[in-house]
Amino acid sequence: MEGNVSEFITLNNGHKIPSFGLGTWLSKPGEVGAAVEHALKTGYRHIDCAQFYFNEKEIGDALQRCFKDGVVTRDQVYITSKLWCNDFAPEDVEAACRVSLQNLQLDYLDLYLVHQVAGLKKDAPCDLGAVTDEHRLGYSPENMAKTWEAMEKLVEKELSRSIGISNFTITKTENLLKTAKIVPAVNQVECHPYFQQP
Repeated sequence: MEGNVSEFITLNNGHKIPSFGLGTWLSKPGEVGAAVEHALKTGYRHIDCAQFYFNEKEIGDALQRCFKDGVVTRDQVYITSKLWCNDFAPEDVEAACRVSLQNLQLDYLDLYLVHQVAGLKKDAPCDLGAVTDEHRLGYSPENMAKTWEAMEKLVEKELSRSIGISNFTITKTENLLKTAKIVPAVNQVECHPYFQQP
């Protein structure tokens, strides 16, 4: 694969997102950095990350090597990250974004997504198999509206150029739109032969 593998889609705010990117979920420590470097060298321009993937620090190191070596410049790479469910409290949103920025060693994200619709308590374990009903806050339109308002402030502060949602149903998206000042630029939904969402 030579050259740039990305075509672009123009989002509702005018920013362009590469239509093809490298996902980093379940990428193993010690391998994800090499995968990101190889992807950027072969033309990928979109790297999809999340704090919950627990590999953003290694990805950040790989990005910095690519910037230093002249493989790409920051403005040539589109970086997505995601707000995890235990940081939905409005006072936690900016701090969580800043953790991703610090780990990725970036000044801004191109896209920051609310990772899922249902919130967890702050002290919920990182292992989803260990999460109990005691840790679950669930979904409420009112709480998500408050989370989204904090997400909108990230755009105002230029911490993320675009904001969006992930794994939202049509109904939950419509609920969010009732109060949103910034319409989500993206609803990233996992869908493949092993996980179909009709």
